[in-house]
Amino acid sequence: MDVKKSAQNLSGDANPGEQRPMLMPMELVCGVFWPTLMFMYIFRTNLGWWRHTLAFETFLATMLLPILFNIWYSRRLYGQLRRGICRRWQLVMNVVLWFVILYASLQAEKAYRRYAASYYDFQGMASYINVDSSKDRGQTYMDAGQVYFKEGTKVDVTKAIAFQEDQIYCVAPILQQTLDSGGDKSGASLSGNNLKIPDSGTIDFWAVGMNCCDPSGLNFKCGESTSPLARAGIRVLRDDTRPFFLMAVQEWTAWLRIPAKHPLFFHWVQDPLIQVENFWFKAIQMFYLDTLRCFMGATAGTLILHYIFYNLGV
Repeated sequence: MDVKKSAQNLSGDANPGEQRPMLMPMELVCGVFWPTLMFMYIFRTNLGWWRHTLAFETFLATMLLPILFNIWYSRRLYGQLRRGICRRWQLVMNVVLWFVILYASLQAEKAYRRYAASYYDFQGMASYINVDSSKDRGQTYMDAGQVYFKEGTKVDVTKAIAFQEDQIYCVAPILQQTLDSGGDKSGASLSGNNLKIPDSGTIDFWAVGMNCCDPSGLNFKCGESTSPLARAGIRVLRDDTRPFFLMAVQEWTAWLRIPAKHPLFFHWVQDPLIQVENFWFKAIQMFYLDTLRCFMGATAGTLILHYIFYNLGV
């Protein structure tokens, strides 16, 4: 009751029994529309190409600027509240805005790192066609993002291996010709075993995946390795997974005594273009879904806060 009386005194209500209605329709519309618009501005701007090329400037425009604006708005409302001229819907909207700014910043960063960053990275990388994994070396394609291999190329799942840490990191060589050839033309083994080293002298192209094979490497089902139509790959860009795939390749070279001098890691797919476009589709899908969640959350928060402040006499 003391809190309610203090709030009534601040709001200038001489007669608490003659309060305005708890919520007017336009107050609800304004209280939901502006926070949702703020959410869309922060989220969508963080998915643009400028987030990829001008990260600091985007941070200033989408995170620092909204926070500074709401700090100014909060101080302004506090002054109005002290003079007893503050409107309840403005106070409610200010509180909702703080939650919206925080939620938008977190979700926008998540969408960018998961999907949009990969999409823009692939846009800036080279595409190669008709790559012969038995003759070409990985060092020639260090800038490759999308690679279409020569007809007949496949993932040799019988030579797959895995490295297990917290996850199972599966690797299998991408081959144009099988290794089970018994040696060179004279019949002599080139690797100290019954396998033939390809003309390139190295195995540099690898299909990889996480948790898509047994810990030993058996039952390799990463990407579209089981599809007879797939003969292309999109580059693995995650810096946190490449060291584990490399350790799996090192185990493979020690096992079969065939070198892998410049290993490149790919997700084996049928159509790389669709896979790359899918990154952008998922980012936009996340934007729309989170905007809907924001709209529903802002509506619920506005109603609840209006009820609370109404009962406090604001």
